[in-house]
Amino acid sequence: MMKVMLATINAKYIHTSLAMRLLYVANNNRFDIDFREYTLKDDTERIAEDLLATGCDIVGLGVYIWNVRQCQRLTALLKAKQPDLIIILGGPEVTYEPSFFLDNWPVDYIVSGEGEFVLGELLEAIKTHRPVDIESVSYRGHISPTIAQADLAQIAALPSPYKLSEDREVMQNKVVYMETSRGCPFRCSYCLASVEKQVRYFPLAYVFDNLDYLIDNGVRQLKFLDRTFNLNQQHASAVFDFLINRYRPNMLCQFEIYADLLQEKMIDYLNTQLPPHYFRFEIGIQSTSESTNKAINRKQDYHLLATNIRKLAEGGKIDLHLDLIAGLPYESFAQIVQSFNDVFAFKAKEVQLGFLKMLRGTELRQHAAIYGYTYDDEAPYEVTSHAGLSEAEIDRLRRVAYTVEKYWNSGRFVRTMHALVNSYEQGKYFELFDELATRFFARLSSSDGACEGHESKSEITRMPRQYQLEDTFRDLHNFLLSKEIDLFTTLRTDYYHCFSTRPSGFWENTLDKKTRKRLLHEIGSDKDWLNRHHLTRKLIEKRTAIDPISTNEYQLTIFTEDKQEKYSLVWKR
Repeated sequence: MMKVMLATINAKYIHTSLAMRLLYVANNNRFDIDFREYTLKDDTERIAEDLLATGCDIVGLGVYIWNVRQCQRLTALLKAKQPDLIIILGGPEVTYEPSFFLDNWPVDYIVSGEGEFVLGELLEAIKTHRPVDIESVSYRGHISPTIAQADLAQIAALPSPYKLSEDREVMQNKVVYMETSRGCPFRCSYCLASVEKQVRYFPLAYVFDNLDYLIDNGVRQLKFLDRTFNLNQQHASAVFDFLINRYRPNMLCQFEIYADLLQEKMIDYLNTQLPPHYFRFEIGIQSTSESTNKAINRKQDYHLLATNIRKLAEGGKIDLHLDLIAGLPYESFAQIVQSFNDVFAFKAKEVQLGFLKMLRGTELRQHAAIYGYTYDDEAPYEVTSHAGLSEAEIDRLRRVAYTVEKYWNSGRFVRTMHALVNSYEQGKYFELFDELATRFFARLSSSDGACEGHESKSEITRMPRQYQLEDTFRDLHNFLLSKEIDLFTTLRTDYYHCFSTRPSGFWENTLDKKTRKRLLHEIGSDKDWLNRHHLTRKLIEKRTAIDPISTNEYQLTIFTEDKQEKYSLVWKR
């Protein structure tokens, strides 16, 4: 009997592949088929051996921008070890240029687009030795121009990909991906979603049934894959209502939102009805330059967008993640700085400065020469320069992006950074992170140590493997000292909030270990003080950090049994 193994390589262990599960439930009643997921950390040789050990005759691989290199090595290994193995590729990376992969990889077939039902047709043809004449399937000597679109009502009639027994025990520790629609009406020339302009929706009954199951079974992170979740206001409202009515603590729902389309009544409803931190909105702003947005076919009412983001931020219920893309047409370094400062002014929980990728199949890649683009030939095809932006400027932007991730988006410095951006020169947010990055990388480049690549091939953006938490706090502390900004106590508070139990010290201890132990013992022996504050000697000696305020006055930070809760007291001799 013909055995089929589906596989993909996820970026991280916590990620899951909805595509693998959909292909599986669409075909497991007709074929001996199973699926396996790996991560980028897994050895490719081991993956090949693991797949072949199943005795499979066919391997189907999901190829994406993050795993294309590993998949290329994997296909070569599989064919070398088992030459008669049939390899089928699918996924966005291979969909739009199947001839390239057929010419350069040792594979047999490529399925372009949504392959849930196309795969079954292909497997049936292989099984019965019939000629493969199937739309959306390419092979050597035959390239299909068709991109498959599955009937969502048919998918909804299948067994649920969200309810597989093997996922039930692990979904609490994974990011679970869900889609309630497919397609995007917008034509952003850098994005693959713009290729499919028709938006199709799954039946709401199907969506609600699966949400019920996931919530009942303890899912913690639920990420909706819809390209513009709030495109259809009625659809979005129905899903939001359902999730609010089924709220469960310690669960996070993430959506991609087009902020221009948010209606005032929707914002007011969310700000009123949502529990805090239950929803996370990813909002792609990309650029605040009108000429740049026009060049990439992006319609954006920035005034309305800004108004809606401020209203969401003021509500304090939704975690906001705002995206910018560096390297878009006509946006010079100075204009990127302006876009960054415009967007950072919202003080969102996360601000991501990403870098343009010339994805296969996109309009912008086809017209790259018009804008003088240079970009990496290999995935992820990141832009290295264009006519108005040099390679050195891109590297400088990468350093700033890294620093923003480290000091703002990480959430480790939330008190200090909010105080700093409010005390630094108003509105000069990029300049602040640029200065932080300059100091950070100048020190880094003068130090020795093992390195690993970050986003750029440039040496200056390489990170040491053993760069510790202490180092990040020390760097920021020294930066504050150089600017004569006194935020030491605030920074120390941020440091303590990185730990669930008392740390041994911090980057600038003012008490030696012996003195600290003696003082905590003395406080633990002060019974009157302990009784007044409902504390125990054990809590003081085992779970309390102590820092001097003055000669006879000390700040105590107490780490309670609740890992998230800490509180401070002052003890005087």
